Amino acid sequence: MISKKLIFFILLFFVSVQAFALPKVITTTSDLGAIVGEIGGNNFSVTSICDGTRDPHFLEAKPSYILAVSKADLVIANGLGLEVGWLPKLLTAARNPKVTENSSGYLEVGSAVKVLEIPEGPINRSQGDVHPEGNPHVTLDPIRLGEIALVIAEKLGKIVPKSAESFKKNALAFQLKLQEKTKDWQKRIAASGVKSVITHHKTLTYFFDRFGITNAGMLEPFPGVPPTAKHILSVIQNASKNNVKMILIENYFDSKIAEKAASQIPNILVASVPVAVSSKNKTSFDLFEELVATIESYKKEEKKLKEEKKAKDQV
Repeated sequence: MISKKLIFFILLFFVSVQAFALPKVITTTSDLGAIVGEIGGNNFSVTSICDGTRDPHFLEAKPSYILAVSKADLVIANGLGLEVGWLPKLLTAARNPKVTENSSGYLEVGSAVKVLEIPEGPINRSQGDVHPEGNPHVTLDPIRLGEIALVIAEKLGKIVPKSAESFKKNALAFQLKLQEKTKDWQKRIAASGVKSVITHHKTLTYFFDRFGITNAGMLEPFPGVPPTAKHILSVIQNASKNNVKMILIENYFDSKIAEKAASQIPNILVASVPVAVSSKNKTSFDLFEELVATIESYKKEEKKLKEEKKAKDQV
């Protein structure tokens, strides 16, 4: 007679084998990994290379990443030049024919939606790290994110055909929920009174476009170029003149420069914000909720800022 302990270990073995046999999906960013989790459920083993605390423009092709890609069944990238500094090196070093560019196991999602800030005319290095295909941060618009989810669902369905309809259904539900939440987020941002914001980098372009906020300036003089004293002075003058309410610093940049600039601008609030899914903001909904709540916080802080300015003026 087989003991209960033996039965337990047999079951554990088969569960472990099944988990090991799951198709392996590598996403370049945590945002894309979260979408695969929403749509694919437990049908895939998902690894995201860049988490929500790091700048996806600048990563090293570490051996651990190369190993992961070498075993992948599918690589999902943002594209639009976001990973151009490191992903091609990973794909080459991994030597996995299933996931090379233009193979059935490789997907770029950025070009599947309407792209903003596509540069016109010639581009050169004096302009900084300009993306010729346009601004790559497409996952920071909930509506575009829903469209991307459908594209990913279709690709996942080709990896696991028997679940293709389920993936599509999940993606449509995800998209619908994003559309419904966006209406609420739009009302809340409109009520906040915040209409113009300064950022460090052009990361939040799509978020601002969706929610009617003007990006009044960047602390970087050009994309990827560190702030200079002359440029910061021009940002201060512009913000003061145009009544800019907030400086939102992407969480992988240092906020010291923003805080120093804010000390010279009347009634402005500095806040560090997440711009990707992370261990703190585990879902896309969590991420957008924190961004909206941060913008709403200006109303609560406005009285305090005015009192601080009044006290400063009296000294």
